[in-house]
Amino acid sequence: MNLERRLINIGLVFGLIILLGATGYWLIESWSLVDAFYMAVITVTTVGFGEVHPLTPAGRMFTTVLIVLGVGGITYAFSALTNYVIAGELGGILEKRRMARRVNSIQGHYIVCGFGRVGYQVCVELKRERQSLVVVDFNGPSVARARSQGHLVVVGDAGSDRVLQEAGIERARGLVAAVDSDAANLMVVLSARALNPDLYIVARANLEDTEAKLLRAGANRVMSPYSLGGRRMAQMLIRSDVVDFLDVVMHDETLELLLEDLTVGHGCALDQRSIGEARIRTETGANILGIKRKEGGIVLAPEASTVIYPNDILIALGTRQQLEALAELVCAPEASS
Repeated sequence: MNLERRLINIGLVFGLIILLGATGYWLIESWSLVDAFYMAVITVTTVGFGEVHPLTPAGRMFTTVLIVLGVGGITYAFSALTNYVIAGELGGILEKRRMARRVNSIQGHYIVCGFGRVGYQVCVELKRERQSLVVVDFNGPSVARARSQGHLVVVGDAGSDRVLQEAGIERARGLVAAVDSDAANLMVVLSARALNPDLYIVARANLEDTEAKLLRAGANRVMSPYSLGGRRMAQMLIRSDVVDFLDVVMHDETLELLLEDLTVGHGCALDQRSIGEARIRTETGANILGIKRKEGGIVLAPEASTVIYPNDILIALGTRQQLEALAELVCAPEASS
């Protein structure tokens, strides 16, 4: 029972007791309604004021009963409010503190703003990839659903700086703005970019006109579920086997092959070396399907003579072990000869 309902019940209890008292004094003592009401109030609240008029024996017996009812009403009100505070408010405060401690203990995580249909699927994929994530939402059913699935949840408006800071945005690796409203997603992107200039942000857009605004606001990528779904359905009609293959590679947990993107760092073993010279296929077993240059261009199906530079992003295909070996090759400094 929420606080508003409890307060209504308490008010009804005291109202009925006072109405009963005023009616009793009016009938028993033949007082005016004002005097009867005043006597009922000071008796029920046990404030200790004197009698308005001398009471008859019947009036004194009625007053005794009214005092008992008043004390009982006060006890009920105190008990109801105390139970609400202890079981509700205090429990919520303790849960919020526990959640805050857990959120503060992680870094390099992803923040998912909005746990609707899109946000839910984003969390499913991140969890499948064993990535740490924090859900930000203020909708009661969505919050309960996210918690039931074991996600860390920060309750509040994702467009608020304070809420994003509670979600650890300064330590986060990326953020997904998946709120149902384009205006809300725009506010989330603006706030997130201001709090963490290096954050990678992917935003949802329902309307085509909103995509450009989200990009100007600071989103790295903008995705429209409707346009994406339409393109995918068209590809299913035209190239169903290719779509099935990509689904298996990207989403089948039982398949050994995985697709991964790895960023080449300065001074690593691949810095300014060709694919053939680095013997990537021989050393790791992974296949380089493409290279995204730091200037923005993409090299598809790179040849052995293709040179790799710092900040290039390698798109690789291989087993988890092969990709881990490639990651070590990318990150490890080149051994001195």
